[in-house]
Amino acid sequence: MPRKIVTASLFLVLMLFVSFNSVSALDLTLTVYTDKENYLIGETVNIYGQVLFDGHKVNESLVGIQVNSPSQPLLYRTFFIYEVELPPVLEGDLNGDGYVDIFDAVKIALAFGSQYGDPNYDLIADINKDGVVDIFDMVVVAIHFGEGSPPHIWRMEIIDTFIADYYGRPVSQVKRGSLYFIWVRFKNNQSNFIKANITYTIYDSENNPLYSDRVAQEVPPGGPYEFVSAFTVPNDAALGTAKIYANAYSNLPQDKGYPHCPEKSSSFEITSSTSSSTVATPPTIQQNESNYNILFHLKTGFQTGTYTVHVTAFYHTGVIILLSYNSTSFTVSTP
Repeated sequence: MPRKIVTASLFLVLMLFVSFNSVSALDLTLTVYTDKENYLIGETVNIYGQVLFDGHKVNESLVGIQVNSPSQPLLYRTFFIYEVELPPVLEGDLNGDGYVDIFDAVKIALAFGSQYGDPNYDLIADINKDGVVDIFDMVVVAIHFGEGSPPHIWRMEIIDTFIADYYGRPVSQVKRGSLYFIWVRFKNNQSNFIKANITYTIYDSENNPLYSDRVAQEVPPGGPYEFVSAFTVPNDAALGTAKIYANAYSNLPQDKGYPHCPEKSSSFEITSSTSSSTVATPPTIQQNESNYNILFHLKTGFQTGTYTVHVTAFYHTGVIILLSYNSTSFTVSTP
C-alpha cells in the first residue's frame, strides 16, 4: 500500500506588498509518497504527491525533486504542475517554450547554411534532421509561426540542453564507453544577479538514472550562459533513446532550495557496434490524487541501502510567493 508522509509545514513566505502578519493563515501543503517502503534491484520506484494551497490543488506550481543514493545525488527533476497538461509540443517550437515566434526563427538563422560537422551547426535547428540547416527548416517555422501561447516569463530559465562532442558540436548518437559533453544553456531574465544551482540528470531508455552533475554560481543578468560537464556513456547503459533533464534551483532541494523554472530535456540515441538490445518501455503508473509524479528504474549495480527523497514546492498566488519542503526515504536491497 502507498504510504503517506507527514505533511511538511510552510517554511518560508516571501511577501510582495503584504505584511507578514496579514498572511499568517495561508498554508502551502506539500506531501510526498512512495509506492513501497522497500525496493529490490530491478524494480521501479514511484514517487508522487500533492501541492495544496489552503487545501486546494494549485495550478502552475513547480516541484523540485532530488533523490540521493547512500553516497551521492542520484537524480534531479522539476515537475511543472499545469491545470490540464503541459503545453503541447509544437512543430517549429525550437526552444520548447510552447510558442512559435521570432526566437525560433533566429535559432535557424544563426545556423543557416551549416552542415553537420560545421562549428555553427545546430541539431535542434535542423528540423528535418537531414544534416543541413536550410530553407526547408525555415519553412516549418514560417508555417507554424504564431501557434501556441506566449510563454510564462520566469526570473531565470533553462534555454536548452544537449550532448556534444569534444568540439561542442551537438550529436544525436553516442556509443557506450565513449566520452562526450553535456551542455546546459540558461539565462537570467532579471536585472540583478540570481543565485542558482544548475543541474542535469541522464536517463537511459529503460529509465535508469545514469549520471547527474551540478554547478552553483551567481548568474549575472542576461545570457545565455553555459554549464558544460564531461560524461562517459556507461558500458552497461541500455541501448535506445536516452534523455537529459536540465534544471535550475535557488539551492538544491536537499538544502530547501526551490526551482527557478520548469526543466528542459532533450534526447539522444545510445548505440553499440558489438551488441543489440530490445528497448524496454517504462511502466506508466497513474495516481489519481497526485499532481506530481516521477518514475525511475533500479538497474543492476545500483547501491543498496537507504535512499532519501527531497521535495520542494514553489507557488506564486499572484500576490505572494509560497515555498514548502518535505522529504522521505526508502531502502534498496538485492533480490
